[in-house]
Amino acid sequence: MRHVASFLVFSLLLMTCASSVRADDDVQPEDGASKSLHGHLKAATIPVFREGHSLLPLSRWGWSMPFEVRVELAERWGYALEFGDYATHQQVDEVEKNPQSVNARLIALTAADPERYPLAVLTHRPLSGRSLETMPEDLLADYYLRDADGQVIPDEKTGKASWRTIDPLAPDAIFEWAAAETLAPLLRLREKAPLAVILNGGEYGLTVAGHALKYWEQSPAVLAAKGEKSWLDFMSEQKTRQELIISTAVREAFPERDVYLWYHFAGIPSWDGPAYSNGPELLAVSDFPDQSLYYRHFNTGWDGNRDLLTNFLHATAQAIPLGHPLSYNWVCGGWKEEAISPADRYLGFLKCLYTGGQIGAVAGYFSLPEGLKGDLVGEEPPPHLRQMMALGHAQALFSHVDEFLRAGDLLPGPHPHSREAKLPAYEFGEPCDTARVLVRRHRDRAAWLICAWAAAGDAREVTIQVPELGEATVLARPAGSLYLATSRHAIDYEPPVVSLKLLDTDPLDPTADWR
Repeated sequence: MRHVASFLVFSLLLMTCASSVRADDDVQPEDGASKSLHGHLKAATIPVFREGHSLLPLSRWGWSMPFEVRVELAERWGYALEFGDYATHQQVDEVEKNPQSVNARLIALTAADPERYPLAVLTHRPLSGRSLETMPEDLLADYYLRDADGQVIPDEKTGKASWRTIDPLAPDAIFEWAAAETLAPLLRLREKAPLAVILNGGEYGLTVAGHALKYWEQSPAVLAAKGEKSWLDFMSEQKTRQELIISTAVREAFPERDVYLWYHFAGIPSWDGPAYSNGPELLAVSDFPDQSLYYRHFNTGWDGNRDLLTNFLHATAQAIPLGHPLSYNWVCGGWKEEAISPADRYLGFLKCLYTGGQIGAVAGYFSLPEGLKGDLVGEEPPPHLRQMMALGHAQALFSHVDEFLRAGDLLPGPHPHSREAKLPAYEFGEPCDTARVLVRRHRDRAAWLICAWAAAGDAREVTIQVPELGEATVLARPAGSLYLATSRHAIDYEPPVVSLKLLDTDPLDPTADWR
């Protein structure tokens, strides 16, 4: 990677300044005292990562954290360094004009030590909101649906063209323009430091049938192009065509990246049903399947008839046979005061996601969080920070067993999936039981990972039968339990003897045994 030489010199100077500034904040706050976000991170038990692990850097979506918090998360919690706000020309201009700005200081850290400080950026989305105003008029004229008379079809709610009336057949030139607008500021940033995590938040352009079908049906051109296809297949093909132009431009320009994500693929049906789903074609738009897994947001939380782990496994069961066994998901333990998960259950859920093939995640939070100006936030970490810490602990735990993710397989289990009988459940617990058990088998040796989680209720033992391994009794805890299992045949023609090692003896401090 080539960097501007003068910027590297400047980077090293800033590294020295940053270290001296942060040293003043290394004093541990007294227990029971109100702390800032950084104070809570400094006072917390730090997760232990395996050196050289293959998991991808964690990232986040939401309001930007203070400088010291971003650095702390990158140094000790497995996160990429968060470039604040969207990567626009305006933001890059600020980096160049103001070397003491937060983003300039972050870029300096990455330029000097990209391994320690991998950089995460949020792409500019030129097809979103007011950014659409910059689209050339000749392209904008072809962006929206038209009726048989060639007139723009208006949105019933606004009386004019809107995001609901975007034409599925909109020409490639529009998305080539959007790709160039997205890419240009990223390339300017890359002149200063490498980019590791590139997040495209999506939620622009062509929408799903649940929002737009009544308008598509008014377009003769759309009806003719659809033909005998289902609306889901037609929309997914067109959305994939459009988004691939943008994602291909970014991915080809950044072959050295760790991950590029477009928000989001969630399986069929997702959330409320097929009308709000994306077809499997859209798996091609991101480097990995990336579900939206938000506690009690279009789901019933950890239990109930639309629980979140079942949603995850439903999409995973579809992605695996399509050659996508690993994932990098958008996760959140809740952001509304009345719908925030208990800390232990959220950590247990995250352990299940990693057992299911997750190799990194975006920590989301969508209410304005506390402490963004470095102010005190109370004696306990606020929910958004607590959730980020939980994700760091889960990532650290699985950094010690990442070979089971890269060189292992999630086992289908003995039951059909509760939402689609043609798919396996990918679970070994009993159907309708909130004690959930997932199992991965190593491909190259007789070893298994078993994750047991009490999604509801107290901790309790669960006995499962795993092919080749044999019978195993594991403890499902609210914060989850991760076991390493092996077996041997002590006596010919007798059941194998199963050995279980609990890897997270302290479920809330899951890497304590490596400390």
